Amino acid sequence: MRSEIQGNRSEGKPVILTGVLVVAALLIFFIASTIKNVNLSVGIVLYSLIDFGFLVAMILGIKTKNKPIVIFSVIVNGILFLTLLAMIYLMAIANGISEP
Repeated sequence: MRSEIQGNRSEGKPVILTGVLVVAALLIFFIASTIKNVNLSVGIVLYSLIDFGFLVAMILGIKTKNKPIVIFSVIVNGILFLTLLAMIYLMAIANGISEP
């Protein structure tokens, strides 16, 4: 009985991690937009860490035995990873253009 409960908890970790990372990305976005004179490289570093977290969540999701969690993890984390990667790339271009 105890091993089933622990197994269910470990299978839910990728989904919970994905939710936490989405909330963290939204918080960084809204907090950075309200604070004046924030360096753009701070956002690039923070979003890069969150992007790495999406990769970790995808790998954890693929390692589970539950088929719906694997499918959810690959699709959702893949979309979020690529979207955030594109945003980081655009922020890096903007940072390069604005530097003297």
